[in-house]
Amino acid sequence: MPLSKWSRRHRRTFGDKPPKPEIFLEHHRVPPKPSNYYTDKKGECRFCGSVIKNQDTGEVNNRKSWHSECADEYMLMYHPGEARKRLWQRDRGCCAGCGDSFPRKSRQKDLKWHVDHIKPLWEQKGKTFEEIDLDYWREDNLQTLCFECHASKTKKEATERAKLRKEDK
Repeated sequence: MPLSKWSRRHRRTFGDKPPKPEIFLEHHRVPPKPSNYYTDKKGECRFCGSVIKNQDTGEVNNRKSWHSECADEYMLMYHPGEARKRLWQRDRGCCAGCGDSFPRKSRQKDLKWHVDHIKPLWEQKGKTFEEIDLDYWREDNLQTLCFECHASKTKKEATERAKLRKEDK
């Protein structure tokens, strides 16, 4: 889904100054925005920072501020609804742990499918933008899990985190 200046799915930040956080990635569910995101130059991608060229003439396209691939990746990383939609298209609700299939939407807790990060996001907590690995938020790191499989995986990760915290003390 390409972004446009009329889209209501994101805040208007074109030309804003980037925030200066004291603590990096305190809210680690969403990665920090790249420095190019706050640019006010047309014809330069707000995600990767490279120049956007017109396909026909090869000149700089001053009407765009996103590559279509970069806009898709941005939507996947920063909008959970888009991530769920793409994961449903890929896995069709089939649990990666036990192999059971689940409906797209359900009101029953045990019939819901969950989006899980294979490499846990807490590993990136507290890192600066230069240190983080954006692969943690890409589609390759997402999997579909049922409630039981997700609960058991989360329990194992919590035990691992507790051991690490105990070793640090």
